[in-house]
Amino acid sequence: MRKEHFEEGEYYHIYNRGVDKRPIFSDDQDRYRLLNTFYILNNFVNIPYRFSVITLEPRAFLTPIKPYSEIVAGCFMPNHFHLMISQKRKSGISQFFQKVFTSYTKYFNNRHDRTGSLFESTFKARHVDRHEYASYLTQYIHLNPSKLFLSGARNRQETLKKVEHYPWSTLPDYLGKKSAFSLLTSTTFRDGVLDMNAAEYKELLYQMYNEKT
Repeated sequence: MRKEHFEEGEYYHIYNRGVDKRPIFSDDQDRYRLLNTFYILNNFVNIPYRFSVITLEPRAFLTPIKPYSEIVAGCFMPNHFHLMISQKRKSGISQFFQKVFTSYTKYFNNRHDRTGSLFESTFKARHVDRHEYASYLTQYIHLNPSKLFLSGARNRQETLKKVEHYPWSTLPDYLGKKSAFSLLTSTTFRDGVLDMNAAEYKELLYQMYNEKT
């Protein structure tokens, strides 16, 4: 577990990758499992989430009543993930991710007949201490999947369209649509903290992508 001190109400960029840069997902079932694990274990009340349970709709049986944290942006890549998260209670982020990594690794190893660690030993974290950085970070997270489409897209516009429809990111939610991440997030951060509507956010995202490519 990390020793960094996380403050309640503050936002952090959390990211981790597979040990030796190995993939942490083999298919969409694994991705849904990690999303469900994020949802179910984001609860100060001790909830046993057994690795033998593979496909569940968590809203059907549990709504977190004492959340450790709030996820406001996120993205799954083949061998890593990015989250922007706010701590809701003391030591919440550290406890939350300790439970998540333990649960998902048990599930993944059981399903794929492997042993040992899946993630690098410690997750990385950076404090989001400025409004400008918060805006930049959400865009950085949402543009991460563009790396997956560079070889198959004919131009920037086509790449961005693929990014918009990438289901394993909160970007569709920020643009007024739905994604797999809709289970975890809402547009509260975009509307309230960033003070943007969907069209304004999309314009800013496209501008950032065009400036960096």
